[in-house]
Amino acid sequence: MRKGIIMESVVVGMTTLGIGTALMFIPSEKLEENKAWPFIGTFLVGFLAHLGYEIAGLNEWFCENRM
Repeated sequence: MRKGIIMESVVVGMTTLGIGTALMFIPSEKLEENKAWPFIGTFLVGFLAHLGYEIAGLNEWFCENRM
């Protein structure tokens, strides 16, 4: 296992938890009826987390400054 993977996993896990929790607060009856919403939400969490880290420059920073 490469060095720093535990810290990276904790950061990504906490980000996923935060974004996922925020998405759960979106009120909509249509979302509750749509059985695909958990899959769409899961995709959105990963997509938004990765995009956010890339825009913020954190992906590059982490690659250069691994623990």
